[in-house]
Amino acid sequence: MLKNIRFPFLSTRIGKLMFLALTLVFLGSVGLDQVSKRHAHGTLLTWEHETNKRQFRTDSYHVFTLGEVRTEDNQRGEYFRFKFQYQRNTGAAFSMLADLDDTYRVPFFYAVTLIAIFFVSYYLKTLPLNYHVTRLGLVLILSGAIGNFLDRVVFGYVIDFLDVDWNLFGWHHDFAVFNIADVAINLGIICFIIESLLRKKPVEVTLQGELIASK
Repeated sequence: MLKNIRFPFLSTRIGKLMFLALTLVFLGSVGLDQVSKRHAHGTLLTWEHETNKRQFRTDSYHVFTLGEVRTEDNQRGEYFRFKFQYQRNTGAAFSMLADLDDTYRVPFFYAVTLIAIFFVSYYLKTLPLNYHVTRLGLVLILSGAIGNFLDRVVFGYVIDFLDVDWNLFGWHHDFAVFNIADVAINLGIICFIIESLLRKKPVEVTLQGELIASK
């Protein structure tokens, strides 16, 4: 019974090294996400209602701007701007389902997170040994999901504080405010796509640590 839940790639030396590296990536990603959110909460939040979590006031902090936001004749210029802007997201990405009643919203997000953790863990177990980029991507996705899940457990909402907007080549866009966990999830998806395009020949590992190349 226990053999059925083992991770076969851990029976190889390279698999153990990968596990150590990915564990450090996971802990570093979750740690950086949580520390940065707590810092944003402590430095950018200026006032909050005692009971209503949706009522609060914040400051923003300008980090840098490349280009000119406005030209000398007061026309919109070409620029890329990055700042810290504290927000609370009670929904999913881009505040989807934020207005759903807490009675349904909170259990829904808990269930979705737990299901995602299960499927990512199962995929990590069955992934071919040589799919290193995909394995990294899955760990990043998992770390991002855990990071935002911890926010929901502790605060009841997710803290977002990274804000970018730009006007480049006639394209003006104010991107949704996000956080380190969101960055990890998107990097994980990119890793997944990159490896899928490479179309590697899978190398499987038996429970005895033997390598088997797929035909």
